Amino acid sequence: MKKTALYKQIQLEIKERIASGQLRPLDRIPSEQELMDEFKVSKITVKNALTELADEGLVTRIQGKGTFVAADLKPVEVKAPAPEPKPEPVQVPLVGFIIPTMKTTVIQKLVDYIEFYLKEAGFQMILSITREHAAEESRAITALVDAGVQGLIVFPTEDEKYNESLLRLSLDKFPFVFIDRFLRNIETYTITSDNDGGAYRTVTHLLSKGHRQIALISPENANTTIEDRTIGFEKAYIDQGESIDKSLWCHVPLDVLRSERALDYVTDFLKSHPTITAAFTLTAEIAGLTWQSLQLIKRRTEVELFSFDNPDIPNVPYVQQDEQELARSAVMLLQDQIGHTYDPQHIVVPVQLVFP
Repeated sequence: MKKTALYKQIQLEIKERIASGQLRPLDRIPSEQELMDEFKVSKITVKNALTELADEGLVTRIQGKGTFVAADLKPVEVKAPAPEPKPEPVQVPLVGFIIPTMKTTVIQKLVDYIEFYLKEAGFQMILSITREHAAEESRAITALVDAGVQGLIVFPTEDEKYNESLLRLSLDKFPFVFIDRFLRNIETYTITSDNDGGAYRTVTHLLSKGHRQIALISPENANTTIEDRTIGFEKAYIDQGESIDKSLWCHVPLDVLRSERALDYVTDFLKSHPTITAAFTLTAEIAGLTWQSLQLIKRRTEVELFSFDNPDIPNVPYVQQDEQELARSAVMLLQDQIGHTYDPQHIVVPVQLVFP
């Protein structure tokens, strides 16, 4: 809040002296020089204060003699200066970020980085969590659009079923970006990691070490992320001229994965395939289940484990996504659309293999 102007401060002080009886009718007001010295102000400031007091009829200025309290002065009510009006709050444009869960490290990092880059671009993020339900995803889209967001970044649900709300956004050319997962039947802006390439490099590495009985263990093949990682797995075998045994593939049904049966499911699979020498898990969550299962069947030291995403398991190598670049690119694509440029594109962010 702005401070009261200096000349207003002088006026208020003189009014208070009149109201208290310290200055009575016909009493002489301190001279301009005296007021300048008392309040440490310029002559023009003092003149402005005395002029306004005279205009209010509180004092009389006599040329060559000075300024006096008015003879017919009525009781003076001293009022504090009115507070300066508060500035109107700045309206920050909103952007919605829809995610399926907050349980994975990858999504936690994406939330952090996207909030950072949106704020840097002058936006405020509204976060909505669908908890892996397509119906909740549709409700979130409607609620955020009704709330006036200028754009959306959408991390689709795990089962990536056809979603009419997402299709409508595309048809209306409403600014939005798919991140990590996407729907192949919707043409829009998409940003993903190199899922195909990351899986390809991992399996190629395992084959080069002499592994042939490599298990693929992942959630049900129900979204583009898992599809692309599975394609990369198979392509590595083909390019190496090796025959692939798909009986060593274990795609855990989503209803099982979200229940207490998940560990038993993976354990039973590993028990029934004792020839496995390596396992590539397509998510960090599956890596944790596989690690526990191998310990239960006492094969942990016999099977080499490799994960897509950091499973936070000592000495287990993994494919590292670049969450910061995913977030930066997603915000950039959204800004392009909000700036009225519409040219759907798919950006693929490189990954790297990490060997702890």
